[in-house]
Amino acid sequence: MNTTVKKKAKGNFQELGATVEWVDATQMIEEMRADVETVLSWKTLAVDRIREAAEYAATGPQHEKSTKFEYYLARDDPPKEENENKVESNDVVPEFKPRKHARELELRPHRNFANAPVNFNRSSVHVPITVYDQDPKVLNSIKWSEYLTLIFINNLAVDPSLNWQYFGSSTGFLRTFPATSWKKEGKQDPDLYDCRTRSWYVKAAASAKDIVILVDSSGSMTGIRKEIARNVVTDILATLTEDDFVTILSFSDEVAPVVPCFENSLVQANDENIREFIKHMRKLETANIANFTLSLITAFEVLQKYNRSGLGTQCNQAIMIITDGAPNTFEDIFRRYNYPNIPVRVFTYLIGKEVTESHEVNWMACANKGYYTHMATLSEVRDKVLKYVPVMSRPLVLSGAHPYIWTSVYADVPATDLTLTEWEEREFHYIRRRLNMMRRHMWLSAQEDDDVNDPEGTLEPILGEKEVRIPRSRYKKQQPLQLMTTVATPVFDKRNPKSANLLGVAGTDVPIREITKLTRAYKIGVNAYSFAITNNGHVLYHPELRPLFHDLLKPGYRNVDLTEVELVDADTGLYEFNEALLTIRKNMIDGKIGWGKMSVKLPTGGFKRIVTRNNSYYYGPVNGTPFSLAVALPEPYGHYRVIGQIEVKRREEDWLEYFRGENWRVHPDWVYCENLQKQDDGYTSAEDNIRIFLTDSLASSNFRWRTRSTRPPIFDKPICEKDLIQSLVFDAKATAVDSEECDKIKNTEKKLEQMFGLTLSFVATRSGLLRYVDYRPPADRHNTTEKLIFELHTKATEEEFYRRAVDFHNINSSAFVFSVPFDAANRKSSLVTGSHAIFLGKGKKKAPAAVVGLQFQHSKFAERFFDTTSKCMQECRFRCRDEELDCFLLDNNGFIIVSEKHEHTGKFFGEIDYTLFDSMIETGIYKKVHAFDYQAICLEIDPTYGFSPYLLTPLHQIRNVLNWIWSKLALLYIQFSLYEWWSRDWVMASPSGEFDYESLGNERPNKTVPHPCEKEIDLFEMLPREFGEPVKGRLSMCHSSGCDKQFIVQQVPYTNLVMLVVYTTCPCETTSVKLEPKELKQNETLRCQRMKQNIYRRRPSPCINYHPEETDMNNECGSCSVIKAFSISNLLLVTAIFHYILLHFHV
Repeated sequence: MNTTVKKKAKGNFQELGATVEWVDATQMIEEMRADVETVLSWKTLAVDRIREAAEYAATGPQHEKSTKFEYYLARDDPPKEENENKVESNDVVPEFKPRKHARELELRPHRNFANAPVNFNRSSVHVPITVYDQDPKVLNSIKWSEYLTLIFINNLAVDPSLNWQYFGSSTGFLRTFPATSWKKEGKQDPDLYDCRTRSWYVKAAASAKDIVILVDSSGSMTGIRKEIARNVVTDILATLTEDDFVTILSFSDEVAPVVPCFENSLVQANDENIREFIKHMRKLETANIANFTLSLITAFEVLQKYNRSGLGTQCNQAIMIITDGAPNTFEDIFRRYNYPNIPVRVFTYLIGKEVTESHEVNWMACANKGYYTHMATLSEVRDKVLKYVPVMSRPLVLSGAHPYIWTSVYADVPATDLTLTEWEEREFHYIRRRLNMMRRHMWLSAQEDDDVNDPEGTLEPILGEKEVRIPRSRYKKQQPLQLMTTVATPVFDKRNPKSANLLGVAGTDVPIREITKLTRAYKIGVNAYSFAITNNGHVLYHPELRPLFHDLLKPGYRNVDLTEVELVDADTGLYEFNEALLTIRKNMIDGKIGWGKMSVKLPTGGFKRIVTRNNSYYYGPVNGTPFSLAVALPEPYGHYRVIGQIEVKRREEDWLEYFRGENWRVHPDWVYCENLQKQDDGYTSAEDNIRIFLTDSLASSNFRWRTRSTRPPIFDKPICEKDLIQSLVFDAKATAVDSEECDKIKNTEKKLEQMFGLTLSFVATRSGLLRYVDYRPPADRHNTTEKLIFELHTKATEEEFYRRAVDFHNINSSAFVFSVPFDAANRKSSLVTGSHAIFLGKGKKKAPAAVVGLQFQHSKFAERFFDTTSKCMQECRFRCRDEELDCFLLDNNGFIIVSEKHEHTGKFFGEIDYTLFDSMIETGIYKKVHAFDYQAICLEIDPTYGFSPYLLTPLHQIRNVLNWIWSKLALLYIQFSLYEWWSRDWVMASPSGEFDYESLGNERPNKTVPHPCEKEIDLFEMLPREFGEPVKGRLSMCHSSGCDKQFIVQQVPYTNLVMLVVYTTCPCETTSVKLEPKELKQNETLRCQRMKQNIYRRRPSPCINYHPEETDMNNECGSCSVIKAFSISNLLLVTAIFHYILLHFHV
């Protein structure tokens, strides 16, 4: 796009009457907050209707065992597609025979539910494998909850934007609407989902809690008892949320924290701390005799300390004792610390079969408002652990209050958690594929081969790559990640109010996109953004939240703090946060309305580029939720907007004329018009939606403008965003070029095409419009792997070419911003992209209206550069093509745009010669910006892992076969609900055929273990400077000969580039520095302090932890189990244990 088009587009905006106006940011955030509050209130009303219906339905006639009925079972039923061409063949789930009481279901994909196959006429039921689905109590609840389907359907009719609606029963089943199938693609792993362990359930079921877990580590707690105890702890931790506080103490003759760092402390039950507990529980050692006196006193004193100091939750408190028996009741301790009001509940878990001291443990729970359970096998653990939740909920049930809770952010399917098991499985398949390649190579090497160099060339890359890099999952089709939050409320049994029986929890999911849609990115403007945080200061959504590592969910993505995504431009260390940021965070947590300013640094391009910028922040609470909403506006242009619209209803012209052809795109995620009732009519592109509006809806007036309302809109016709649509038509007219101008432009661009290999010119605007001209011959458009702007980057103001051009306008208002792909050196051909921002207005009152740009062939551009720099207007000694000179074009972040060596293209110049680049920093060309990545994942390499130890002896082959048999038996055990989940390590059996593994020597792929970590990196940004004389530099005495390396840096006019000329006559030694974040190893003291620190948070409300009527329920506290005879289930359990031992101890 040349200067003529740039001037023409800017002139058109002005001629059509576009103006620049100041934005009242305070008013803008108020309107956003009001819109979000209104829409979220609709979700709470829907949940309340589900709750009321459930409480009513449960009072009806009870299901009798002889009565027959059917329901839709989500876990077993495969999707029976009505329209199979809408689903890929690899998405089809094999047919399974429905289980008793279950019936088949017809499903169709729907866009509102991430294209999951659903049925809007039915709800489906999911029953955990640990729950017996033929239990009369379970069947009765499933039966009466069928009534909720009518409520679900009615809710969706009232609010078509509703997502998943559900009721989670205290018996374990989950009724979901719309009906869907839960079958996993390509995997045979058991479905371990239990709604009672999900954060939305446990947060709604009871108020926040402080918990001390006491684990008996005496000498009798060995073998299977220790394994059961570990599973009990893990399942308790799974029921905690970031609103809870917890610690774990092990006790034998002494009491010690399981995590040494957490001594005498309760810590927030966030993902990081939970992982730390689980990791240290694996190291639990057993010995000596249990000292109950010391352990109980320690637990009570920790809880009392937190209660008196105002720390922790200041709500429910509980001690959970995991033991194989107690010698007495220790009544004196409970009387001293817990009577008469019993502020601390006691839950006891008796472990083992041959136990004789059950009465004492039972008394501890019953006398302290708790619950007693006895666990003899692993298969009992989860269901019995969950029995504490209804007990904790009793004060809430008796109060009759139905508070609404909101969860932190979480990912909906199809995302997979980055667990060790998932990572090992992917490594297994990756390593096996490489092993097969090596095996094939060795076989081919034994055959006659004309090319003696071929084997060496084939084997070297395989053996050279020591660290395993796992590609994306090959098991399922990738879909966009959908982040969610949930609103939920408890459901009570009204049949006998004094029983304080929790029926379950009602809830609905709210996709984060429904919230961001209300903040209207087109109104916020380019390089501005909105975000929201919770009462814990954790990010609900933020543009810098990065929940994925490859296609796997990072551990801890739900607990990313605001301080970890807003990187203040200050010289501070790791976890040393700026006071201005902490003030904004605190005010948002406290629900205050306000504003502030900060200088921030924003890494882009996958932590390869960085921009420093001043932002203004405006924030306020979302009433009725624990959230606070904010918007960040860049200085100075963020406070101004280009205002230009066309009243499309006047129909002065045929507006479709400006949208003819296929050479335009609109933002795929912005809502120009929507009709939620027709979302299942098949895929319609964003461009087709605009055409439909301009041809059908506008002509027949069959649409309505979106208005602010206290009720959900009725989608009897499309609802359109007036300001956005009318701005789009305005921009389309402003960027349209008439035939006379088109001829002039074509003549100019013909020259550009010949000189630089012009491939594409484009203009993108504030309304999300992207208009382009493709200059490639038709035959070339389908025979290239190089994707152009309109094929990859159609989000206009959110794309990097747009954002960088607008940012650089503050440095040089006449400059084009050029870039090449970072991997350009590895491509046979690549494109250079140049973009320039069009601002309207005068002085400081300016705002971006559009960005114009072009893409051209890098090879021709480089050739033209060296041709031009090899010509002299007058006599000169050196030229860029001379051997004495190395010439480069570098961009504003230090990346090579042009070099004599193609393999340099796209690389950071510091990789080529950091010594020289550092000298450019000292001379003021670039500045260094230090940044931390608080959301990083590091791969820890286990060099002891490999194939050889498992493949050398017949003993190991026998072991592999036995492992396979035991794993199948354990899987069978799992599928019949007689198991508890076992961790496993992958074992690699030898492929069939002859293969000399010893010829590989010690070379073998390493096993890696991913873990969350912090990283740091130095990035670089060009310093603003007036164009003038070139800067000359010198590296003195940089060679043993004593010579100096000289270089010259000259800014290239009207660009973001500098030309670097290096004299090569002095062969100085060079250093290479890659732009790769490096892991920061914290010492244990600092790490411990950070994990223990109570960073500011607001406790959730209300807290309901006491009701006087609960004193009449002390007898409802569990009872002793009956020891069952040894059965086939126990036999299979033994086989599973044997399998576990084989895998973990490498017998």
